[in-house]
Amino acid sequence: MKELKEIYRVAMEDNRIDPSLYARYRVKQGLRNENGTGVKVGLTKICDVVGYQMIHGHKHDIDGQLIYRGYSVSDLVARQPEDTICGYEETAFLLIFGRLPSAQEREIFRTGLHEQINTDFINAEYETSNLLNALQIEILKLYGNDPDPDFDSLEERMSKGISILGSIPLFVFSNYHHHCFAKYPLPDKGLAENILALARRSTEYTMQEARVMDTLLMLHADHGGGNNSTFANVVITSTGTDIYSCISAAIGSLKGPRHGGAAEKMSGQCEMILEQCRNGWDDEKLECIAYKLLAKEAYDRSGLIYGIGHAIYTKSDPRAVLIKEECRKLAAEQGKMDEFILFDHFEQAAKKAMKRVKGIDCCANVDFYSGFA
Repeated sequence: MKELKEIYRVAMEDNRIDPSLYARYRVKQGLRNENGTGVKVGLTKICDVVGYQMIHGHKHDIDGQLIYRGYSVSDLVARQPEDTICGYEETAFLLIFGRLPSAQEREIFRTGLHEQINTDFINAEYETSNLLNALQIEILKLYGNDPDPDFDSLEERMSKGISILGSIPLFVFSNYHHHCFAKYPLPDKGLAENILALARRSTEYTMQEARVMDTLLMLHADHGGGNNSTFANVVITSTGTDIYSCISAAIGSLKGPRHGGAAEKMSGQCEMILEQCRNGWDDEKLECIAYKLLAKEAYDRSGLIYGIGHAIYTKSDPRAVLIKEECRKLAAEQGKMDEFILFDHFEQAAKKAMKRVKGIDCCANVDFYSGFA
């Protein structure tokens, strides 16, 4: 192995591409133009992510907007009733069918999600250190359980997609608890409450906990056609393959620590910050932690501050703004306001460190308060 590592070290130079060649040949590094704007990869009426305006050829940062089918996600969250947890079902219906549902249609859709949960062969016969890998395995197993998995009319794809969507929480927590939930009596509720019931193996949760979960699901329901996992899905779908392969591949992309996996990284980063501040903290100490993260001297030594910065949003990430407010309410309910205030101050310290070290203005992204939640 030592000899192979030396061969690898010597061969590195033969495989290195001069970064200046990207500009010379106009090769895109990710879905990003040289001026920071996004590369158009297709047309969609489903979702729009707005973080800047182009005025006379110059990019001007604005407060971020996330728009589902013409509706601001902020408005969709704000319109949810106080006594019912149904935001995700309403949002998913809107994204799939192109309009908001009536109360009756929303209930039909919620019931459809519940009824199409696939419990035929869920078990914990394997173990994996990552839940997203487990999710890929379960979704691919659905292919083998489908009598006609490659039949792919739009109506059939919708039906299979809803079955996958409703089954995902069951798949995740069957693996998480290493237990078969096929006969577990799920509450006849929405997806957010089903997730909490499976996570705790009981219905002991508060309305605010359910609302945080519901809001998180709404905010993660879509983020435009250019994000990594959706783009992977679009590329693979274009080959005409089955929906199970497409979604499994997209989840593989989502797992990455620079994409969906950042929320898990942020959770670990939260624990590290809490440990560092166990005996007290002030803004100077928080800035010191942020500088150490950027200098690869703390946490996973990646040089990243998880939950800070975004490819499109600069002034604000609307998802972070919304989930932060729900987390504030949850922290007050759970007696965690001291921790919430700590992370509110760390958010500001991290943004200041990013400006000084990298010279960029940035905001907290959705992962910051998702990790805290």
